[in-house]
Order: sequence, then C-alpha cells, then structure tokens
Amino acid sequence: MRRLVAFLTVLGMSLSILLVGCSVDEDSSNAKSGGNSESSSGTGNPDVHEIYKLLPKQSLSGVVNPYMEERTNIDKALPKTPKDRNKIVIGWTEITSGNPWFVELIDAATKTAKKYGYDLKVQVADSSVEQQSQHIDSFIAQGVDIIVVDPTDILGVVSGIQRAVDAGIPVITVGSAPDASAPVITTITSSVYLNGFEAGKYVATQYGDDEEINAAMIIGVMGNSTSESRLNGMIGGIIHERMGGSMSKEDAMLEGYKLFEELKKKGSFEYPEVKFSVRGAGTGNWTEEGGLAAAEDLLVAHASSINIILADNDWMGMGAIKAIENADKKGEILVASASDGAREALEYIKSGDLLVTGPYNSKQLGEEAINLIYKIFEEDFDANNLPLETHLEAAAIVKENVDEYYDPDKSNPFFKYKPLEFKTVKEVLDELE
Repeated sequence: MRRLVAFLTVLGMSLSILLVGCSVDEDSSNAKSGGNSESSSGTGNPDVHEIYKLLPKQSLSGVVNPYMEERTNIDKALPKTPKDRNKIVIGWTEITSGNPWFVELIDAATKTAKKYGYDLKVQVADSSVEQQSQHIDSFIAQGVDIIVVDPTDILGVVSGIQRAVDAGIPVITVGSAPDASAPVITTITSSVYLNGFEAGKYVATQYGDDEEINAAMIIGVMGNSTSESRLNGMIGGIIHERMGGSMSKEDAMLEGYKLFEELKKKGSFEYPEVKFSVRGAGTGNWTEEGGLAAAEDLLVAHASSINIILADNDWMGMGAIKAIENADKKGEILVASASDGAREALEYIKSGDLLVTGPYNSKQLGEEAINLIYKIFEEDFDANNLPLETHLEAAAIVKENVDEYYDPDKSNPFFKYKPLEFKTVKEVLDELE
C-alpha cells in the first residue's frame, strides 16, 4: 500500500504544479500535447467540437487537429542542397544512452545511415537542455547538412532549432514534438492517444453488454504526455465501443478526457452510462518491475472489485501479469496494454495472457528519420508542408492479428512494421474528410 499512497501524494503535487503552470500548457502550442495541434485555426468557431478546442493538452498527445493550418509559409531551410551528395553529413542529438529504448533508436539510425553511405554524428545530451543546445551549435559550426533532434525539453529546444534554420540547416525532430514555433520539417512520433483509443475499443469487445468493466490503471509517470494520452485514449475507446455507435468518436473522446481528469484528481471514477469504472491507479515508471509493484498494491486494495488492469506500456503490463499470477487471480483479472509491441508482449498475446498492445518502437523511429533524409536529398521529396507531427501507425495488436505483426526475425525486439508514409498537411486533412 505504500506505493499506492505515494502515488496519490505525488498525484496531488503534480496537480498543484500543473495548476501553477497551466498558462504554459494552454499557451504553448503543442508544447505538451505533441498532437498536430499547432494551429488554433477554427477554435473560435462554435461549430468546432470541444475536444479540438482543448488542444493542446498533455493528455491528448497524438490527436490530429482537423483545423491545423498549412506549414508552407514556415521557413525550414528547405530546399537544401548538400555540400557533397556523395557524403551527406547528419548531426543527431539524443536525449540519453542510458536506456535500452534510446540505444535501439540510435543503433537503428546508425545502421540505416550506413546503408545510404551517410556520415551520422551522434551526440548524447544526458537529458540536459544546455548540452543539447551546445550540440546544435556544434553541428552548425561543423556545417552539417541536416540535424535530427530528440528534444530533451520541448520548449527549451526551440531556440537551438531556430539557430540551425537561420544558418540554413533544416531540422527533423523525433519522439516528442517541440513547441509549434520551432521551424522543424516534421516530428516522427507515435500516435499515442489513438493507440490507446484502439486498445480501449478492443477491451470493450471482451465484455458482454451487461457486464461491468471495473478497471485499475498503471501509468508510467503522471504528468508525462505520452503516459497520460495512452490511458486517456483507452478510456475514450472503451466508452466509444460500449455506446455502440450512439455517441460520436469526438464525444467519446471528450467524455474520456473528463473522466481522466477526474481520475487525476480523485484516483478513481465511475461512468455508469456504460457500466465502466476505474477503481484505482498506480505508477510503474514504464518498467516491468514498476508494473509488478504497482499491480501488487492495486490488487491488495481492489482485487475483489476489478476485472482488468490497463497499463500504458507493455513492460508494466507484463509486470501486472506476473502480479496477477502470484495472487492466484489468473483468468479472473485481465491485462491490456496501450503501446510498444515488444516481442515478449506479442508472445503474451499469443498465449492469451495479454489482451492487446499498440505499435510503437524506437527502432522504427531511428530508421524512418534517416529514410526521410534520404527522400529529401536523394528523391527530391518536397517536405515543406509536412504536419508538425508525422505519426507512426495506430492500431490494436490482438490475438486475431498478432501473426501479422510477429517478426520471425528474433533479432528484432519489437513487432514487424510497415514503412512510414510521409503525408502533407493537405493529405492528412483530406483523409479526415
């Protein structure tokens, strides 16, 4: 129970901080949400759905704003002619190398750059805004052809990106979108909210119409936009599916958002309209050990009243599976994950121990960033009107389709994925119509 009490204490502190800093979250377009919400276009129109008026919000990361504006008028140092087409030089500043996820990201980028004959110069910022800024200045001084940034801070990185563009060097970001004032080509990232939404829809199909869904949730870190958006999306997806078409997707998203805000304040919520509740939540820090510990505490408090644990990533979900097995509750309490598509998680889906996960991995991020550079320099691809965020595939990986994602190549620690298609703002908006 100590961890559960600690979660509630930290949650209260986080909310106080968020209230103090709400002006930053509201006014810094896309600073927290990373959800293609760079445009406020249409937000003053009463016909715009309220969910889009909320953008940017840290728990709506990955929500595509159907009112985003064209980005052709933003100077991104494009088109760019490399100094030597036979030896394109890329500067890459990464957050950290102290986590296997980031190691895989850089390894994939390095291998892809080598395939194309590019010179990839990697610097690691050790989560320091100052170091990342120095890296960008160093790359400018070296005269690299293009810079890739995995932002240590989505606001703090803006000035460095602007300096690079002013020096005639275009910038791509990966992982988290910087503030919309940053003149980046695009940010390659996961559709975190939609992954959660699709996972939530699938969870709802596993219960009868009259059967209650009483859940507990495990979040990586409260206050982190990725974690919050995944779980917020799961709530919205469950509501949308259980309403059986009588509620629009936007209305379900809005109801889910309100309930997630209630969860952040109270640690639980009830939504009797669809017989859905969340009885408690814990913090797992995105690790299997953290998920195990959080699930143990949640089971002590709620084992008799919950029938599913919703985790924001695979590792915490796998920890929850072990906690359920240790508590002799296997078969009584299900587990669902919103994201990652780790090989081990896919094996749990095959065995029936995990209901669902979503596709997101660092290997693809590294590869696709270099692939975009190849398209720009080698295929004369016009990247001037890409959205602030280019999202990887959003999907629910479940027992019915897991074989499509399972890679027989055991050297791949994640799922098998399709190449990313880079679409312009206009193409994205046309698909929404």
